[in-house]
Amino acid sequence: MSEFLDNIRSRIESSGINFEFKGTIKTSMNHIERETWVLEYEGAQFVYVAGQKNVTLGWDTRQCPLGDGVSDALREYFEQGQEYYQDLIDEMKEDYENQIMEAAAKGNSKKADKLRAVLAGELDNIKEEMRDTGNVDWAYFMTKWNAHLSECLSPLRTADIGDLIVEVDCRYLEQDAPSLEDAVRSLKEGPFTLATEDEWEYLCNGGARTLFRWGDTLSDVLPEIFNVGCVSDVKEKSILEQANMLGLYIAYNSYKCEIIDNTMYVKGGDGGCSLCGGDGAIYILPCYTAFYRQPIEEYHRTLSNNYFCYRRIIRLP
Repeated sequence: MSEFLDNIRSRIESSGINFEFKGTIKTSMNHIERETWVLEYEGAQFVYVAGQKNVTLGWDTRQCPLGDGVSDALREYFEQGQEYYQDLIDEMKEDYENQIMEAAAKGNSKKADKLRAVLAGELDNIKEEMRDTGNVDWAYFMTKWNAHLSECLSPLRTADIGDLIVEVDCRYLEQDAPSLEDAVRSLKEGPFTLATEDEWEYLCNGGARTLFRWGDTLSDVLPEIFNVGCVSDVKEKSILEQANMLGLYIAYNSYKCEIIDNTMYVKGGDGGCSLCGGDGAIYILPCYTAFYRQPIEEYHRTLSNNYFCYRRIIRLP
């Protein structure tokens, strides 16, 4: 065992928590391979995570350009949306125009006029949906994308992150919590605590400056995101379900809202609202970033144990 790992083990043992040392694993961060301890406590796995000084967190659409892989995938998604809506419009027009011609041929002008009005209304509904999903034109799509990112992602900033012992995966609340404030307070009663937003974002991205923890790509991830719950359509060992560069399972399921040391918002997802609502990539994809914030509104203070989870940590001296 290296002197470095021996030193880390001594620091962990000094925490006073009866961790069982299960061995070491190698993780990769920023193309640098590192060896770290895997620990166990009451059946749950933890890993040691080395901190970093002056790490950049958050996102600013004016200063943080998207990687080519993300931009290309968004463009492809937009073009598929354009094709979908154009086909929908063409089929609707053909169907109604056939009905209108049939009504006119029978001399039923009243029915023909009514069908024209219904068609106009249906086309207006489709155009409104296209505006909501950004499928008007590419410039409009990117304007809505950047506007939504600016609203839902944490601000660009730097922070010092200390060394941590971190639970490998989050765990659901054992029972509904009456409020986020109550949940945060109870989950910090010890011996563990919750990550701050700075710590959580570092744990998710490991200090990497990409919008997504897996890097500047979406081509292989989009099908997985939009097929959540369709077991037959999801590849084994999917990108979303793989451990990240620090050995953690984090920000891989938009249905999971992860509680941090904050009483205004949670991280890691929106409870599946945007995905189930069919809101499109503009609203769904940000949930999978380290920087996404899901506000807990006043009208939705009670936290369901089916959607809200938490991750235990220890800060090492």
